Amino acid sequence: MIQRDDREFQVLAAVVRLYSETGLPVSSALVARWLGGTVSSATVRSDMMRLEDQGLLGKPHTSAGRVPSDKGFRSFVNRILEGDASLPPPSGVLPMVEQELRRSAGTHAMVKSLASLLSRLTDNIGIILGPAWDGVRALRLELYSQEGRRILMVLILDNALVRTGTIAVDEPFSATVLDDAARLLSERICGLTVREIRDGALDDLSLNGDAAERCASELAQRGSDLFLDVEEGDLELMGVANMLDAPEFSDPDRLKNLVRFLESPRSIRGALQRLSPENEGGIAVWIGTENPIDELQGFSLVSSPCEMNGRRGVLAVLGLRRMPYDRAIAGMQVLIRSLKQQD
Repeated sequence: MIQRDDREFQVLAAVVRLYSETGLPVSSALVARWLGGTVSSATVRSDMMRLEDQGLLGKPHTSAGRVPSDKGFRSFVNRILEGDASLPPPSGVLPMVEQELRRSAGTHAMVKSLASLLSRLTDNIGIILGPAWDGVRALRLELYSQEGRRILMVLILDNALVRTGTIAVDEPFSATVLDDAARLLSERICGLTVREIRDGALDDLSLNGDAAERCASELAQRGSDLFLDVEEGDLELMGVANMLDAPEFSDPDRLKNLVRFLESPRSIRGALQRLSPENEGGIAVWIGTENPIDELQGFSLVSSPCEMNGRRGVLAVLGLRRMPYDRAIAGMQVLIRSLKQQD
């Protein structure tokens, strides 16, 4: 016979999963069917009343159904993190993830690929904060002429990383001049970290000299933006449309809070750095009002640090309080394991 504590958790887990699917209060009869008829509807009803007395379930309005409270979600999530309620990833997921990571490994597209994978694995918003580039060393700079006196700067970094930027210049430069300017700039930055370059390694290039020196100096000044935004790492998010059809967004304040948060890259970076655990592979789950970020208290965030090309990044899933936590955590664990195998 199933012990009452175990049965009550099964009832709680059923309510959480059913509510996650529908967003509607869950009845005892529906839970009994979900449990395969192993427990009567009357027993489920008694268990749900006890769970309500413990603050794990709530009864909205006069509905006969129950919904999980933040405390109820927390109890369920803790059991997932302990391995007692986790679900294996669907078949075919691992090969798909590994193939996508192999395709984008070591490229600027990797962060975007990870955000897309995380969104597809969880049906929520996948957010990736890529590792900071400021400690990566430069190998060389390449210059290519574009239309309208514009020059494409391609910064080749260690570990096959690449950053690009397009700069408008005052005078046209020939391909020969661009090659010579690229050589001058490459000699100056080769072996330096992005931080060292950003902090003034190119400041003393002379404006006086031949065309190559003038070109190199102008690009050093105007191309500084190529180095300014790398300290915090690339930020990508995917899957916002996954959430917007949910009935919760009939509340305009909830939608405003989501938009306010997502439209500020600085806020997203700050939140991920603040809410992610320090230990690699550790997963933090912030549910509703547990979240110290005001705009996110109507949502839940699952986050974990990870290794990308030997440097620290952050994976995160942002969704409604009723997100499928088991799927979100399982999807994140798949990505973390796959990234470790890539290193």
